[in-house]
Amino acid sequence: MQKTLLLFSLLLLTAIAHAQNSKLSGTIQDSLSKQPLAYVSIAVIDEKNQIVEGEMTDANGRFVFANLNAQQYYLQVKSLGYKQRQLAIDLSGQKQVNLQPILLSADSETLETVHIEGQTAAQKHSADRQVYQANQYKNAVGGTALDIVKNLPAAAVDAAGNISVRGNSGILVLVNGKPSLVDPATILTQIAANDVSEVEFISSPTAQYDPDGKGGIINIKTKKSVGSGFAWVMNLQGGLPSIDDYDNLKKQQRYSADVAFQYRKDKLELSASANYLRNDNAGFRDGDVNTIIGDKQTFFPSKGERSFDKYNYGLRLNAGYELNERHQLSLGALASRRFQDRVADIYYNNRSIVPSTGETISTLDYFNPNLQNKQGKFYLLDLAYTWKINPAHSLQLGAIYEYADIYGSTKNNNIENQIDTIQRTYNKYTNPLKGLRLSANHQWGIGNAKINSGYQLRRDEQDGNFEYYAAERNQRDLSLIPEFSGKMKASNTVHAVYSQYDQKFDKLSLSLGLRYEYYQRDLILLHTQESFPYSIHQLYPSINLMRDLGEGWSWKMAASRRVQRNNNFELNPIPEREHSETLEQGDPELLPEFISQAETGLVKKLNKGSLFMNAYFQHSKNPIQRVNSVYADTILHRVFTNADYANRLGVELAGEGKLFQWLQINGGINLYNYKITGKVLDYEQVRSNQDWVYSINAGVQASLPNNWSAGLQVNYLSERPTVQGMDSRFLTPNFNLSKSFWKRAMTAQLQWQFIELGKWGVNEQRITTSAPDFYTTTNYIYEKNVFLLNLNINLQRLNQVLKLPKSEFGEKEF
Repeated sequence: MQKTLLLFSLLLLTAIAHAQNSKLSGTIQDSLSKQPLAYVSIAVIDEKNQIVEGEMTDANGRFVFANLNAQQYYLQVKSLGYKQRQLAIDLSGQKQVNLQPILLSADSETLETVHIEGQTAAQKHSADRQVYQANQYKNAVGGTALDIVKNLPAAAVDAAGNISVRGNSGILVLVNGKPSLVDPATILTQIAANDVSEVEFISSPTAQYDPDGKGGIINIKTKKSVGSGFAWVMNLQGGLPSIDDYDNLKKQQRYSADVAFQYRKDKLELSASANYLRNDNAGFRDGDVNTIIGDKQTFFPSKGERSFDKYNYGLRLNAGYELNERHQLSLGALASRRFQDRVADIYYNNRSIVPSTGETISTLDYFNPNLQNKQGKFYLLDLAYTWKINPAHSLQLGAIYEYADIYGSTKNNNIENQIDTIQRTYNKYTNPLKGLRLSANHQWGIGNAKINSGYQLRRDEQDGNFEYYAAERNQRDLSLIPEFSGKMKASNTVHAVYSQYDQKFDKLSLSLGLRYEYYQRDLILLHTQESFPYSIHQLYPSINLMRDLGEGWSWKMAASRRVQRNNNFELNPIPEREHSETLEQGDPELLPEFISQAETGLVKKLNKGSLFMNAYFQHSKNPIQRVNSVYADTILHRVFTNADYANRLGVELAGEGKLFQWLQINGGINLYNYKITGKVLDYEQVRSNQDWVYSINAGVQASLPNNWSAGLQVNYLSERPTVQGMDSRFLTPNFNLSKSFWKRAMTAQLQWQFIELGKWGVNEQRITTSAPDFYTTTNYIYEKNVFLLNLNINLQRLNQVLKLPKSEFGEKEF
């Protein structure tokens, strides 16, 4: 460890020693209104009249050149509708120059109105992240942020909605850079896809980020105003009747609506959105299980409905206000509601035999109607303050408070001969969560380098109350079963300090970071007074490099250490009967998973797109697995446990671009070799499973005549090994057809989701596990050929096109 810290310090000093270049910054304003001008073209020209660097001003009219030689230049300023300006700048002997506001005056010879449509690059790359524009994934329109994320080259979503990135199920989701304690799928399904501007995949996060999540970080950026005034967008969606509902009892309902606005005036910026989504899904389950206890083998194959009725709605608000040039405030709020009913009405054919002779011991047919309900109300409030102390120093303070009211129930019956109820069970729980994050960050600019240092506190508490009721044959009233009931109190506290050094050289960007954390976990079973404390001190170093190789090529390298902390669901030891054949339980003594990872890659910028390739390696200690054992002849015990280690070695290749002016493509393949090893529960044998795994996400979008467009997106995930078995492949092809009206003020779209034209096995997944005393395999089949109609309306543009009439006299009198 001392050698590591010494090497880190030497690298840091070397980087600081190279920080000798000059930094030039300023703002562009309208000469009359003194309002900042966004997207003004700025060029730095040397004495040989050669352009050295160029960029556009941001939404606040600011520009920064951080890597200029200390010499004389000319600054050329151009903007449509304004007179061009050229200024002489002398940086000789100066490391930092902040210019007075540069004023542009209107050009009287320009046109009265000019309409320009441009397109941002669909993908961008830096040392630690890949950035994807959300509007390239047309099949996500009317859906949620999850529908966008599943199209990223390294991402995959399975049949249960679980997200994995580079094969890792643990990821940290940020919304506009703000973290949440709620699980990733819940957060992503609360945000409308139409409200997302871009998605960042941070594969090797630096020291200033929480190291949680072995798969890295996904940051969802919502839309912001790019100019003064209001901008409104509304989206409506409805589903056509199901093609095949597997004879499910209820009809599926699918409809959604969302509206978003952005507003900017003077020093105030607002953005807000509201959305509602009802998205039911028909389904069917086909399973086969057998267990061995002594000289008795029991088979209980099953078939039946497995459908989902679900909806969610939410409100989001972001506000920013610039008190003056040195002080800024921002406020964010999120409130949402999520509801899900999972119906699993399963028919079982039970048969027990003597394995040595094949003699039948007994047979029994029974019906297991099962209804699992999950609900939650989620609230998040974040406040941030920035103080620009001087050109070299700034301070950021932040606070995030989160509350989640989580509750649910499971109703489970076993009925013989279709009329005799031999058992009724009822689980119910409340599990509210409260969380607080505090942060203080100091940024110090040193020429074209900066040092970020700070402190972060994370504290969350969850109080769970779990009650299990049952009634056997001939019992009318349900009785509380103490063995399966209890109360749990869990808390997690993380104290972190970090320092991160970033610098841009001529063709190299460098980031070095070191983070120290003290983590304390306390779990108490209030009904038994058992306590399960855990605490640990850890260091999390990180390094990121990106080198410009010329001719559009760049090389990058990154390495970091991360952690996958146990969530309270995995730790909860109070058993739950999810359905007839399963008893679920957590382990309060689970260990966190510690991950060491490294990656390197090449990026190639093309004239109309980009390509990239990354190779990565990841080693996990204490990988968390969900495994099975035999609880009773017709019940499997499903628990969480730690394996010994897991390795993942992989490569990803992806890109996007225009093959023709009318044809846009995007795609990526992620291929890795995965090996996991460890003892499972009380089984003596050390289990080891290894295989190659790959995922493919590819799409094509064609612009057709008369404002028509069509696209196809395919997501494919291959078989994946687990410590006890294998999860099958998962395939989802989706098609979209769009037509724009009234100068693109309105767009209608037909979506054909989960295309199944033969027997491809679309939208279904088989999960198989085994041990010496059991074997289980279940195929989950979800609805195919789902058709949706979507209408997207840009209200601002629609008003301009229609030129709605107004009362001239009435307005004058008013």
